[in-house]
Amino acid sequence: MIFFADTVVKPYIAANGYRRVCVIGASFGLTTDKLLELDSVSVDIIDPCLGADLRMKYRDDERVQVHKGISLEILQRISGPFDCILIDGDHNWYTVYNERRTIEERGLLRQGGTIFFHDVSWPYGKRDMYYQPGLIPEEFIHPFRRDGSNAVHEGGPRNGVLTAVEDFFNDRRGSCSMTLQGPGVARPL
Repeated sequence: MIFFADTVVKPYIAANGYRRVCVIGASFGLTTDKLLELDSVSVDIIDPCLGADLRMKYRDDERVQVHKGISLEILQRISGPFDCILIDGDHNWYTVYNERRTIEERGLLRQGGTIFFHDVSWPYGKRDMYYQPGLIPEEFIHPFRRDGSNAVHEGGPRNGVLTAVEDFFNDRRGSCSMTLQGPGVARPL
């Protein structure tokens, strides 16, 4: 998401005067670093910190709060609302659909706020990827390759990030709106 953070997300946040941002799936914090170039922004990070010690990295920055853990657990107890949420964590239908459901149920996005979803195009738009397959209920796991944790087959029900986004909005048709935008994609749902 680093490219989109600098060219799309950061300018959008600045233009809308957003101040409180939540990043789900920060990895090494590169996107967070870009967002922190905006002096008025504070960032809550949700990440299991498997690849980097984000608490250590941001220990001296009072604008950053790191919530170390799995998004579906942290979203149950984090305080909102946020102006903007970036979802770039576990790239599978189950996680993304339930992250979005929890955000709505708990009122974690302020009225008029924005959610950015990463990896809604190939290869993960219509194909699950599992960072930690043991955390996903078995009935939501597609057969996958052990070497990359990617679902063997693309497409079909409950498979991929874009499918999760589409299913969430289709299930709530009339109660929320969304426009998908990105390279080669700009359509209302």
